[in-house]
Amino acid sequence: MNAKRSSIAGFSHVAIVCTNLDEARDFYIDVLGLTELPRPDFGIPGMWLRAGDLQLHFIENESMPVPGPGFPHFALHVDGEQWDEVMNELGEAGVSFLSAPSERDDFGTRVRATFVIDPSGNVVELTDVGPLPV
Repeated sequence: MNAKRSSIAGFSHVAIVCTNLDEARDFYIDVLGLTELPRPDFGIPGMWLRAGDLQLHFIENESMPVPGPGFPHFALHVDGEQWDEVMNELGEAGVSFLSAPSERDDFGTRVRATFVIDPSGNVVELTDVGPLPV
């Protein structure tokens, strides 16, 4: 393999399945003191929390689509200036996409995302997201 400069700019978030969103909210916010963030309506129950620089994205398990991008996953932030190049390189490399790259607006912030499958079958989200509201 040839060494090349990484186009991955950092870690984005961790997705966590919970059995009861209210209990998770009580524990992570009331007990651990995490901060709840605004979350777009994806049509399934969930919440986003901030833990320092990390975001935790909770999804209630009864609403999980099977199979699909709702599976537990981790997300890597792709530098926005390299987004199109990275998507093309992934396609040329034969990477399996669970979803086509898409763009949406989350509370005035442009978000680009796609879900891919790694060689072991793990779901990885690649995302380019600007700063979210505090």
